Amino acid sequence: MKKKHKSAINRRDVLKGTAAASLAGAAVGLGLHPISVDGQIVTEANQTRAKSSVIRQENSKQGARDWQLTRVRLDKRGGLRSPPIEGYCSKQSVAAGESIDIMVSSDPQQEFIIEIFRTGYYGGRGARLMTKLGPFVGKTQPLPQVGDKRIRECHWKPATTLTIPDDWPSGVYLGRLTTLSDTTGFGYWQNYVVFIVRDDRPADILLQCSDNTWQAYNQWPDGYSVYTHPRGNQGPWADVSFDRPYGKYPQIFENPQTIGSGEWLCFEFPMAYWLEQHGYDVTYCSNSDMLTPDRGLKCKAFISVGHDEYWDIRQYKSVVKIRDEGVNLLFLSGNSVCWVSPFRESV
Repeated sequence: MKKKHKSAINRRDVLKGTAAASLAGAAVGLGLHPISVDGQIVTEANQTRAKSSVIRQENSKQGARDWQLTRVRLDKRGGLRSPPIEGYCSKQSVAAGESIDIMVSSDPQQEFIIEIFRTGYYGGRGARLMTKLGPFVGKTQPLPQVGDKRIRECHWKPATTLTIPDDWPSGVYLGRLTTLSDTTGFGYWQNYVVFIVRDDRPADILLQCSDNTWQAYNQWPDGYSVYTHPRGNQGPWADVSFDRPYGKYPQIFENPQTIGSGEWLCFEFPMAYWLEQHGYDVTYCSNSDMLTPDRGLKCKAFISVGHDEYWDIRQYKSVVKIRDEGVNLLFLSGNSVCWVSPFRESV
């Protein structure tokens, strides 16, 4: 065999091959659908079933060319929030047929629209436009006072209520908020809201979004998170609320796409994109959907990916239960199951 010169393989090729081999090996161990990595089938399974899966059908539809944020404006240099347009949803996850409220504030008051995108592969475009809502008359909604344990919890009025159509598949959805005018004369401004559409169908893979951790690191509006309390990090003296927008992600790297989207586009989305690219039968849930083991028991594998640090103890017990019942677990995440963060009702 002829030996290749060392310069024939570069670092990028080595990393690419290692990643493909690792993911393919994990898939073989889980007994999942066949996939193709660089044109080669790396698993044995039922190709007919794979080709008829919900995810393959969804990703055969036309993706959006324009779904990312293209014009964002923070309140100050090094700031976290975008007062011209920002919002949040009333639930972390919602099922088809159920409704979700979208709360929006605009300062100054101005009209805006909401475009709802499902994120996925879609031929490499990354998202599909599902519907367009509005225009709405924007209102400036109040900043919440600092509450017990430095919590910042909004009580904004909904801009609109969205009932999830029956044909919307499970996935992570971004609502892009876009102003239609701006009194400063600089044109439109944009932001995201994020929510998960869940389902109850049997599936090969359940991908859990780490939205507890998104919220633990969220410093909206001006430096309030479990990491910014004067007594120190990660103690029982700091609470955070889902009833507030996601500010710009404050750590690791500068990414304006995180405004309003939590850590989804930073960490989980690349895995979701890859899974859907290769036709895996995947469904999605939030941390809060794992308070009982019921959802996980209908799937072959449970994947935690990205930054899945904060868990309610009921999540932990649920995942132990599904493991004991034969569901495969993959933790492709940093600081996994590191801190207990109990849920409680909004005030």
